[in-house]
Amino acid sequence: MESTKQAFQQILQERYSCREFKDSPIPKESLDYILEAGRLSPSSLGLEPWRFYVVEDKAKKLEISKIANNQNHVANCGVILILTARLDFGEYFIDKLKARNMPQEEINQRITLYKPFIDAMDEEQKLHYAREQVFLALGNLANAVSALGLGSCIIGGFDSNKLDTYLNLNIHKERTAILLVIGEKMQNQIPKKSRNPKEEIVKFL
Repeated sequence: MESTKQAFQQILQERYSCREFKDSPIPKESLDYILEAGRLSPSSLGLEPWRFYVVEDKAKKLEISKIANNQNHVANCGVILILTARLDFGEYFIDKLKARNMPQEEINQRITLYKPFIDAMDEEQKLHYAREQVFLALGNLANAVSALGLGSCIIGGFDSNKLDTYLNLNIHKERTAILLVIGEKMQNQIPKKSRNPKEEIVKFL
C-alpha cells in the first residue's frame, strides 16, 4: 500500500505542462493504457458523456494546431486527444442503467428520480453538465501519461466552433471540450511546482 501511495504521489509531482516534444510516435500499447485510464473514469450518474478522438497523422495535427491558435506543441507532439462532451446522454440514460447489475426496483427508482432532471436541461445546461464530467476523464488521462514517463499539455485555447466543424460533429449531440497533447518529452528535467499552500485552499468545517 505504501509503495502504491508513493508511486501515485510521484506521478502527481512529475506531471507538468510540457511544450516541447520529440518527433516520435506513441507506441500502441502506451496509447491503449492512456485511453483505458480515461475510459475507466468516474462520471455523474455513470453517464460517461464523452468521446476521445485520437489524432496521430502529422497533417491533421498541423491543421488542428491552426485551430488552436497556432500553438507549436499542438502540431509537434506524438498524439492529440480531442475530448468531446456528449449532450445526448438523456437518450441512453435508461439503457445504461439497465446494463448495470441492479435490482429492477432500484433501476425504476433512479429513473423516477433522475430522468426528469435530465429531461429538464436545455442544450447549454447539458453542455455544462457534460463538460464537468469530461474534466474528470481528462485528469485520469493526464496522470496516465505521466505514469508512463511521457509528457502532456492540456489545451483550452482553441476555436471550439471551428473544431466542431473540423470533426463534423452534430453540435446538438456533441461538442469539443478540451485537448490533451501527448508526446515524448524533449527534456527530462521536471520544473518545480508552484501551488497554493494547503492552509489557503483546504478549509475544515
